Amino acid sequence: MTEWEYAKRIIETINAHGGEAYIVGGAVRDYMLGTLPDDIDIATSLFPDEVMRLFPKSVPTGIDHGTVTVILDHHPFEVTTFRSEGTYSDSRRPDHVSLGVSLEEDMKRRDFTMNAMAFHDGNVVDLFGGRMDLEARVIRTVGSPYERFNEDALRIMRAFRFMAQLDFRLDDDVQRASRELGHKLQDIAMERVAIEFEKLMVGPAYRKALAAILDLGIHQYLPNVSAELIERVIADRRTPVNPVGGWALFVHHAAATDWLTPWKRSNALKREANVLARLFTTGLDTFTIYETTTATLSTYLDMSGRTETAEQLKRQLPIQSRRELRFDGRDALQIGAKGPLIKQVLAHVERLVLDGELANEPEPLRKEAKRWLQHAEKY
Repeated sequence: MTEWEYAKRIIETINAHGGEAYIVGGAVRDYMLGTLPDDIDIATSLFPDEVMRLFPKSVPTGIDHGTVTVILDHHPFEVTTFRSEGTYSDSRRPDHVSLGVSLEEDMKRRDFTMNAMAFHDGNVVDLFGGRMDLEARVIRTVGSPYERFNEDALRIMRAFRFMAQLDFRLDDDVQRASRELGHKLQDIAMERVAIEFEKLMVGPAYRKALAAILDLGIHQYLPNVSAELIERVIADRRTPVNPVGGWALFVHHAAATDWLTPWKRSNALKREANVLARLFTTGLDTFTIYETTTATLSTYLDMSGRTETAEQLKRQLPIQSRRELRFDGRDALQIGAKGPLIKQVLAHVERLVLDGELANEPEPLRKEAKRWLQHAEKY
């Protein structure tokens, strides 16, 4: 069964017990654009406890906001009670929510018209012109953009993200509100902003979205982002194929290994982005192919428009890792290497093997290691 069919089962079960239920949000938007999404949310007139009674395998994942996760055959679906929201005093989350409202009230609280449609049994409920905006390829808020962005300023970044993903344009009112309220992004947790930004950078129209960010002055509210930096990234002919690639373009053009620090990304992502940015500068040689992970190397090749695969380049190397070197730490100890010299002599013979200057055989490796060690101990 597809995710769509599982969702239909949930809806039919709720309907059979006197409730209303619809597929809502981005899933309906994507359906209207011609794709069947895997990530499907459901809204219902039933309260969380009523939903949980109907579905034994369910978890109260967001009970304060009316959300439970229903699990069918290991497939999770968020099922949320129709709700309205109060004021957003922190520009991030509602101070309170009211459950048990109508579908229309539930749709009113959503960000953009294209995300404020509901679907059930072949019928699309479109109360705010979402279908028309999809056809016009325009991003427009439900109601006033000033109200929506004051409620949650992250919606400003979401607008640019959808612009990049869908190659849509921003409604004039959305542009004006973004320009005037962009400063509120500084009140949003950086992790949330960064997630939207990296989704933007892997969108097909990311250059268009970056240009809009620059034009509306939003860049000044993003850490370490200048107009000149955005212009350089836009002009770069390489196209990100994943989030690391997007971040690496900024690190490369900023020429700063600590550029990502204020964006609060994981240490692993920062390391990979820095390695990739360095490859953009140096290109590939035997040793960089050897020491770069297959994943990062694949990203570099894809973004550089090269046809080889990382696996092909790796297979051409004399060794794949130091474990394959036929001279190890114990051998280094046997020839008298101590302390830091052990690591240094191993690195020396490893490099010679990779460069094709030394065979990966015990005797020539040992002979070269002894020669190097004698020279090192003199100095």
